[in-house]
Amino acid sequence: MESVTKHKQTRETIGAMVSKAFPGLGAARIAELKEGFFNAAYSVELSDGRETVLKIAPPTDAVIMTHEQDIMLSEVEALRLVAERTNVPVPSVLFYGRGNDGFGSDYFFAEKLRGRSYNSMRAELGDAARAAIDRQVGQLNARINVITGERFGYFGQPQRQGRVWIDVFRSILQDAVRDAERRDIALPVDFQTLAALLDRDAPHFAEVAEPRLVHWDLWSGNVFVEYGRVTGLIDFERCLWAEPLMEAGFRAINVNSSFLEGYGMGALSVSESARSRWYDMYLYLISALECDYRKYPDRGVYDWAVRMIGECQAAIETGTA
Repeated sequence: MESVTKHKQTRETIGAMVSKAFPGLGAARIAELKEGFFNAAYSVELSDGRETVLKIAPPTDAVIMTHEQDIMLSEVEALRLVAERTNVPVPSVLFYGRGNDGFGSDYFFAEKLRGRSYNSMRAELGDAARAAIDRQVGQLNARINVITGERFGYFGQPQRQGRVWIDVFRSILQDAVRDAERRDIALPVDFQTLAALLDRDAPHFAEVAEPRLVHWDLWSGNVFVEYGRVTGLIDFERCLWAEPLMEAGFRAINVNSSFLEGYGMGALSVSESARSRWYDMYLYLISALECDYRKYPDRGVYDWAVRMIGECQAAIETGTA
């Protein structure tokens, strides 16, 4: 997907990044990876034969959403944390460069995973093969969520974190609405309405006491597969310390029985269902902003998100799925 946040680079600049990260080596082959929506990414084969992926953040002066601040740092640190604390397959970070080293953006090199993205092959697979992969994703997602933190909030924004989940969740909802206002993006609901409904539902949030590491963006494009087995998970940049029910696999638009089976999740309680509807709402709010912040070539995502916000608001108001 084309997006103004993708800070594409020339072969010469990528070669300079390689020299910075791997002294004495060069780039033998470079190919752009186009499946993502936010960062520029390239497959880079080094002159010693190693295959890597180079990920480049938007330029430091790019206008981005509040939750997107410092997300490349979040991804690098989260990848290292997951590798240290679990056996979840993630790419090793080989080098991390900050935006102040002459290239105008944060960037990092990571090992290239085997296989292809699940999204790119999904249509080629039969029902049984997809179910097996979905179960694996659920199992791996559950292992990520075992990691605990001290405070709730976005991983790379410690100054905005807090110890009470509903307070932090209220603030990130408000951030999304304020981001819409900054770009004059029309939303079908205002923050006052959301805040009043959230206050009504506060008792449902009281049972969330322990911050867990949440990937948040584990859709099929961020899962790599080879010969029917998951070889790795990528794109931890939007991870946060939250409740596992925020994971993409639990969203109303994504949920499937095989993922739930792999995760080990049974039927949701009344309170879990109520919170899950709120996490749906947050996803739709963020989705409604993407067209304008990233300058997508069409407004299909916005139109879909606005419709879903309205449906989700009705579900929250009535307490229905």
